[in-house]
Amino acid sequence: MRIRRRRICFIQISDQLIPDFNALFSGEVKLDTEPAAELLCPIRSERLKVSGRELALLAELPADAWVDAGDLIERGSIDEEALASLVQRHIVLSDADHDIASKAILEAEGRFERVGWYDLTAMYHAMTRWAGMADDVATREHTPEAHRQRLGKIADRHGDIPPHFPRRADALSTHALELQPFDSPLATILKSRRTTRVFDADAVLSQADLSHMLYGCFGAQGIRELAPGATAVKRTSASGGGLTPIDPYPVILRVEGLKSGVYHYDMSRHALELLREVDEQVLREQFTAFTAGQDYFAQAHVMIVHVGRFNRHHWKYRRHMKAYKALLMDSAHLSQTFYLLATERGLGAYYTAAINDAQLSEYLGLDPIEAAPFGVSGLGVKGPDKDAPLHFNPEPFTPNFQKG
Repeated sequence: MRIRRRRICFIQISDQLIPDFNALFSGEVKLDTEPAAELLCPIRSERLKVSGRELALLAELPADAWVDAGDLIERGSIDEEALASLVQRHIVLSDADHDIASKAILEAEGRFERVGWYDLTAMYHAMTRWAGMADDVATREHTPEAHRQRLGKIADRHGDIPPHFPRRADALSTHALELQPFDSPLATILKSRRTTRVFDADAVLSQADLSHMLYGCFGAQGIRELAPGATAVKRTSASGGGLTPIDPYPVILRVEGLKSGVYHYDMSRHALELLREVDEQVLREQFTAFTAGQDYFAQAHVMIVHVGRFNRHHWKYRRHMKAYKALLMDSAHLSQTFYLLATERGLGAYYTAAINDAQLSEYLGLDPIEAAPFGVSGLGVKGPDKDAPLHFNPEPFTPNFQKG
């Protein structure tokens, strides 16, 4: 049998809490710490514990060539039992015919290469995916007093929050700018924009509103061939390299003339492709879980999943250390445009990145190496003001410069 190291091989060393058994036998509860090393797996989002001796072996193994396991055992680098454990846990990969997992990891590493992932962002992407995460937002109070109490507990643990209006003590001087009128039609929409968490459960969103929102935010407004087979698309939001790598998946809950279910928006035809027809109530329950228990978000009439296409984006920005940040920004730009279009039409909107993306990715049938959900935009008819505690309603503020 021959073995090799994984190509993407990150090790995290941290202090692990362990009980002090001597103190425990004396009737005292005491915890000590000891260093613990883990191999982080970008393929399966796993943490695999490794010992110091196993780390030393990993440092000897190449990732681009096979090494005869018998030679390692003969020269005392490792014994048979320890080697078997490493292979069984897939910390090292083997060429054994029965080792299907090693073959799958090697194939996945090849796809990472072909897509053009930068190793550090591939690791970040894999190790920050959520599955089964649930918040208590559905059950906790949302009154101003309850919110103050929660923030007070955070301040008790971590100190006061840094000031919301930061100033530089080392500034050489300060020049006050004349405040210009901010009252144009666009300014009015910008100032009216807010996150909606309460929707009218009895209302039905018009298909015209949905069409306007999809075309205005995600639709192709222009196109240009940059090279044979390489086309840039212009949307109403900025996109790095004109790649428009965010693919919208509308989840229709209650829209005039449309079946409830999961769709894909084809911007080339301004058309909805039905992927899965699902009962409205079932869909709301599923997306309450996918949005980490934020049940008020699942009350929207439409939820649009922002799916980032790594294979398109990284095709140009191959192994680029800023590519992942740029892709995240694409989703952010689109979310603000979505907000403004909804505000213009008097509709409620939101955006959340608190999603169980690992589960949602599987639900949408995505290959996480090539595409993944980044966030969800919601749209619907606003609910009554009686649920105002869920809304952020700020007091007006005007900058005021006072010479001191």
